[in-house]
Amino acid sequence: MELRGIVLGTLLAMALSGAARAEQVTVATDATFPPFESVDADGKLVGYDVELMEAVCKAAELDCNIIAAAWDGMIPGLTAGKYDALISQLTVTDARRKIMAFSDIYSHPTFRFVAKKGAGLDIKPGGLAGKTIAVQTGTPMDAFVTKTFPEATIKRYDGGSAPYLELTAGRADLHMSYEAQITHSFLTGDNASGFELVGPQYTGQDAPEFGEGVAIAINRRNTDLLQKINAGLATIRQNGELAAIDAKYFGANKG
Repeated sequence: MELRGIVLGTLLAMALSGAARAEQVTVATDATFPPFESVDADGKLVGYDVELMEAVCKAAELDCNIIAAAWDGMIPGLTAGKYDALISQLTVTDARRKIMAFSDIYSHPTFRFVAKKGAGLDIKPGGLAGKTIAVQTGTPMDAFVTKTFPEATIKRYDGGSAPYLELTAGRADLHMSYEAQITHSFLTGDNASGFELVGPQYTGQDAPEFGEGVAIAINRRNTDLLQKINAGLATIRQNGELAAIDAKYFGANKG
């Protein structure tokens, strides 16, 4: 009887431990922003942020279901409890901190304009009067160009890929995005010969719209999940997995 009790106690402890490890977390991402997040030919979510989130969840022993969601519904979905977390190159700003919590920062991106080669654009306040800038709505890039280039026409799009279609079709003169996204997604193949990065590099030190860096967003009420995600992020940073994911997608030049 004593042995049986020990065995049953062990099995119960294992079951409870397994239940704790199986905490389910719904993570939303805007899958229109390669190489950070997109949907491949087989309908699978792929990309830097997707792989990073998978690594964080594994390290934190979380059962994460990463799903594609429309950009304009992600933050409202998080605050309403539809999603537990968001990962989509979300920059940390004071305004966003008021409505959601953030993990530790895992990246410090730079931002650039891209335009046709030889366009001769004057990238400074007042220098883009009469030009059309395409951006994804509700992003740091949208906020920055709206504030800095009021004389320009700003075209806003829900998806991260749509502004590039406007640029290549000639319906926009410039597009602003993450430098790494432009370099490692758009300026490849046919686009490499016709377009180029233009103007200065921008970071959060140049304009508050670009924020403090990139992090995972979490519902403010879920402090336990925030701690677990930060622990998982710390683990993959310390064991070199984060650096390996950086190198896989961006080599030595993340931008």
